[in-house]
Amino acid sequence: MMASDEDCPDSGDASSLIRDTQWRQVAQRHYEHDRDTELTTAIVFAIATAKDVSPTEIRSPPLYEAVDVAAIEAAFFRLGRDAGARQGTGTVEFRYTDYLVKVTSDGWIQVYERGLGTIDDE
Repeated sequence: MMASDEDCPDSGDASSLIRDTQWRQVAQRHYEHDRDTELTTAIVFAIATAKDVSPTEIRSPPLYEAVDVAAIEAAFFRLGRDAGARQGTGTVEFRYTDYLVKVTSDGWIQVYERGLGTIDDE
């Protein structure tokens, strides 16, 4: 489920990586553990939206080579009886190909790409 800009978390909490470079948000998706499928699926759909491709085209590299999604779920969302309740708070950021993906404990998945005129620091 895509959300409108007004539903987006406040940009004032942007990470230092996003603030210090010229990244621009190109996609976002809200994940709700108690009603959505897997977090992996939600992340893949958000990346596919950013790339303007079908989610089935997000195969290489596999997402698990970029991030341990199970660890994010374990840290942020309770599993079992209390499914859906936040367990931890925070943000995880990782690179997937040319994108920066940010997953927050309140369920927001945001995908960023470098803006024009930036210098790749890798």
